[in-house]
Amino acid sequence: MRIAIDASGAAETRATGIGNYIRWLLRGLADLDAENQYAICYRLSRLRYRHNFPRIEKPNFRTKIIHEPFNPLFMRRLDVFHGPDTRLPRWTSARKVVTCHDVAALVSDAYADERFRRMKIRRYQHVVERADRIIAISESTRSDIVRHLGVAAGKITVVPLGVSDDFAPQPAEAQAAVCRAHGLDRPFLLCLGAIARRKNTGRVIQAFGQVARRCDVLLALVGRPGYGWESELAPIEELGLQDKVRRIGHVADGDLPALYSAARAVLFPSLYEGFGIPVLEAMACGTPTVTSNCSSLPEVAGDAALLVDPLDVEAIANATLRLLDDGALHDSLRTKGLARARLFPWSRTAAETLRVYRETCAT
Repeated sequence: MRIAIDASGAAETRATGIGNYIRWLLRGLADLDAENQYAICYRLSRLRYRHNFPRIEKPNFRTKIIHEPFNPLFMRRLDVFHGPDTRLPRWTSARKVVTCHDVAALVSDAYADERFRRMKIRRYQHVVERADRIIAISESTRSDIVRHLGVAAGKITVVPLGVSDDFAPQPAEAQAAVCRAHGLDRPFLLCLGAIARRKNTGRVIQAFGQVARRCDVLLALVGRPGYGWESELAPIEELGLQDKVRRIGHVADGDLPALYSAARAVLFPSLYEGFGIPVLEAMACGTPTVTSNCSSLPEVAGDAALLVDPLDVEAIANATLRLLDDGALHDSLRTKGLARARLFPWSRTAAETLRVYRETCAT
């Protein structure tokens, strides 16, 4: 097969979830498949970020710049075109596979502004109409696509995301170094992801206010500002938590495993997730997690995390206190989490994606 993968989403100065997905998918396919021919494609607008293009040093992988409609011969020669960032070209006759990570813009109007939601909805509609096969990253996302976009369930294949071997329990000296670098001079709880309404940051801070009255811990907020971030941070001042909440912002990928490992617990009670990579990363590092009992998060966590109603501040606080107070529970979830994370290697994601390419070409 001649397979093109649009890697434009990985051409970025700071890694994002979709960018990491593309990078690990490409590496996994390169390790797995020496038979098929791959074109790693980038839209012309991404050329200025070419120093960030993923490098795959395999003879059956090459890099290609695409600019519609000016690649007609290349597009006609393809067997499969994969859009891993919910985008597809208009001009190819190849079989088309698209990955849909979530449909947050359709699930609620509270997670983004109206202009962004309209753009995302148009893109959803465009790709589901034109795709021969849709990859959903969780059963929850698959159900949402069927419910909100009217796609036949049989057109959708679930291929879970993975976690890299970089995420593992880190030695004490690495943990100490990353804590010093980020001003974490006491035991801390970690809340990682965009500071945004969908991520439920405000309720995490409110729950932490209850925890902080009983335990001498900090709350580390890691992530960039997202939609509604100002109101989500308001409880810090309202509850007088200025000295106990550390806004760390962006953290280099290389520091994340040590940061996860150093945390007493990870708080990730998001309101909606297509998958929930931070839960998997935390488990791989041996850190117990409080997460939500809705959307995709129970699929990822299984019985290896504490699941709570994300709208219930007291439930978030009580679950956190259980992890801080109950050593046996903490150790049990650590053991379960390490075992569960091993079920999600990126090699599995690559192998199941390759199976989708083959099945799509065969139909």
